[in-house]
Amino acid sequence: MPVLVDTHAHLIDKAFDPDRQGVVERAIEEGVHYVISMGTCLESSRRTLDLAASYAGVYAAVGVHPSDVKNINERTIRDIAKLAEDPKAVAVGEIGLDYYREGAPHKAQRRWFREQIRLAVEVGKPIIVHCRDSADDIHQILEEEKAWRAGGVIHCFTGDEAQARKFLDIDFHLGAGGAITFSRSEELREVFERVPVERVLLETDSPYLAPPPHRGKRNEPAYVARVAETLAELHGISTEEVTRLTTENVRRLFGVGPPLEEGSVAYALGGKLYLNVTNDCQNSCFFCGLLSDCVYKGHNLKLAQEPDAAEVLAAAGDPTRFEEVVFSGFGEPTLRLDLVKEVAGELKRRGARRIRLVTNGLANKTYERNILPELGGLVDAISISMQAESPEAYAKVCKTRDVEDPYPLVKEFVRWSKNYIPEVEVTAVRMNGLIDIEACEKVATEELGVPFRAHDYVRMD
Repeated sequence: MPVLVDTHAHLIDKAFDPDRQGVVERAIEEGVHYVISMGTCLESSRRTLDLAASYAGVYAAVGVHPSDVKNINERTIRDIAKLAEDPKAVAVGEIGLDYYREGAPHKAQRRWFREQIRLAVEVGKPIIVHCRDSADDIHQILEEEKAWRAGGVIHCFTGDEAQARKFLDIDFHLGAGGAITFSRSEELREVFERVPVERVLLETDSPYLAPPPHRGKRNEPAYVARVAETLAELHGISTEEVTRLTTENVRRLFGVGPPLEEGSVAYALGGKLYLNVTNDCQNSCFFCGLLSDCVYKGHNLKLAQEPDAAEVLAAAGDPTRFEEVVFSGFGEPTLRLDLVKEVAGELKRRGARRIRLVTNGLANKTYERNILPELGGLVDAISISMQAESPEAYAKVCKTRDVEDPYPLVKEFVRWSKNYIPEVEVTAVRMNGLIDIEACEKVATEELGVPFRAHDYVRMD
């Protein structure tokens, strides 16, 4: 089971004074190996850093909470900046705006929020944002300060779907805490059901907001497991998958978490088995993980070397455990066509229910022959990544190497596929302002006569 991370706790709170070490130990026992503890003022930030120095898996965020900005000045910000340089300080937080409480004047809150965003950008640390009854001002300030340069998370997000999309669009994560476990939080649960798990961080806000069955009692990092379970229920996936995804989100944003596992040749997602046989590809689509860290849904797909057929089959194991086996990537599977055919044939003999190939549709050009008859009887379905509605758009998105005018070749491959593969579909990634999804669907269904499926683009780094 992957390890959990509680990205928002207040471990120096006096509620933990009687048994702070026990709290950390219980978290580890429940699989929560990493905790990010908040500073809310200069003094608490110092204490949080001291605590982090005492535990390998505890890290600190340093900053001034909006309720505590009344008595700070430029020197306070300079002192916070010095603390932020500590290796165990992984974020600037908890900062933001709170218009609910009778506290610091709103004007002062906005000023010091901006100052701390600038601090975070300067020191290269993400921000942890407190947002209560202030979403519009928070979003405006994040945009104006170009806070995407630092990145960060909207802590304990409780807004509506429109607010969620606005924060996601500026490359911020959303913090899911105990509130999503409450029976009366149906609207919030619906929001998180629609938010990609790749943009969610798990948190407790302990000692506050304990999930059932601990409502009304002290919360603690160990209970973040209940948040993970709820998020898994909302998305119809396993708790293990949610844990893997959200822990990878933490690694990307804060640099906290276990080291990456070795590159996966085979990995399971949603009842399907995916086979990763190469990292090579004719295209350089700018949304592709090959251009970043090669991690997909928490699985490291960076191959140290290309596997042979025996290694792929060993990694796949018993294919009857899965509803579908998919040759995917990152990378273009047909660049290893002989291996794909050998492995697919053996998996068929072992009882694979369904085998699907995900491809960019350039194989016929690569081999200067029609390779589709060779896949007949081996592949039950093929997903062809068309990615664009026109040659011009395809060139911008895919940046194909060493192939002149590739878009018509992809469409030709789709047409040929219908003659040899039982199920053929065309896919594209939704990217506002770059790919016209409606036009792509029209090309697929009306011109090529095949079903169309769009993927949501999820920025992960």
